[in-house]
Amino acid sequence: MRLDFMLNYQFSLHTEIIGKLGWFEKIFMTPSQHRVHHGSDEIYLDKNFGAILSIWDRIFGTYQEELDRPTYGLTTPIHTINPVKIHFIEYVQIFKDIRKASSIKDAINYLVKHPAWKPGNSQK
Repeated sequence: MRLDFMLNYQFSLHTEIIGKLGWFEKIFMTPSQHRVHHGSDEIYLDKNFGAILSIWDRIFGTYQEELDRPTYGLTTPIHTINPVKIHFIEYVQIFKDIRKASSIKDAINYLVKHPAWKPGNSQK
């Protein structure tokens, strides 16, 4: 019973039919907030990770309200439809970044910093 509810709730988040839901959005993840999660616009990158409770994003500073309709997709094309490659492509890129790091500190930062972080770029 609980699994059915969770699957249906997660399924309902993937719609553009439902707009903003007022006070409900202060606590729970809504379709509007989840659209932000899938957005590739700069303002929406790495935002709204909460699966059920949006409060976690507010606590950890990853909350972003939907201001405009998001552009869905990736920031960099992957040129494949192979699901295994799609699943692991980001891990491969992180490994490549770590291998080219000029110091152990930079290698660790590739693992723990913002995904757009690069050595010498103090903004991210």
